[in-house]
Amino acid sequence: MSKLKSIIIFLIIIALIIIFHYLSWLRPAENLVVNFVGPVQRQAYNLSQNIKSFYNSWLTKKDLLSQNHQLKEQLKQGQFDQTKLSSLETENALLKTELKFVQENKLKFVSAQIITGVSDQISRSVIINRGKKDGLAKGMAVVADQGVLVGKIYEVYDHSSKVLLLTDNKSKVAATTQNADRTAGLVEGQFGLSFSLTNIPQNQNIKPNDLVVTSGLEGLIPKNLLIARVDNVSQIESEIFKTATLKPIVSFNELSNVLVIIP
Repeated sequence: MSKLKSIIIFLIIIALIIIFHYLSWLRPAENLVVNFVGPVQRQAYNLSQNIKSFYNSWLTKKDLLSQNHQLKEQLKQGQFDQTKLSSLETENALLKTELKFVQENKLKFVSAQIITGVSDQISRSVIINRGKKDGLAKGMAVVADQGVLVGKIYEVYDHSSKVLLLTDNKSKVAATTQNADRTAGLVEGQFGLSFSLTNIPQNQNIKPNDLVVTSGLEGLIPKNLLIARVDNVSQIESEIFKTATLKPIVSFNELSNVLVIIP
């Protein structure tokens, strides 16, 4: 009974509040409540709006950061693709030039790619991805751009070979100059840094910019392969021979693809 009585009293109170509201008897109290609650309500509303604005701003910033990251990755990929394309175009142009040379001179060849370099204080050599299985043998000529000699096969394995570059201290190639005297000499490496034409007779007229080519005296190296240009000539009258420092025609540091001439 007490529970039912409480419910009846509660309903009566609600009914009285509604009646007093419509009779405007509660207006002073309602105004007081509104004046007290209004500022708090506005602050709560403003706070909710600020939180909403911050959340929307955070979402926008997050999206922008994600888009920025994606654009950077696309840019990197584009630059990588462009660099790769440029490298392939350069490589293709070199191969075409080398191929044209061997075709015009009716030479047999094996194309090879340099896979690593080997160097120390006096040595300069590279490893190529062709070997015995491809018909290569020790002593064969290795040429680069337009048939310029850069070295010869020094060691041969089944699927790779070691190429001794002309600048290697152990490198020696029989050569001549394309001048009136057809001066003969020996192209020798100079401690991995440069190479020179040695054993030049004192009475031979050799001068800067003379072209130096292979002499053909080595069985596996064809005649007239371009080697270098004469840079300057060192001459001591008391000695039997004079020496010419040579200027390379191709950069040995930028070699990537070569041809091995098959005699």
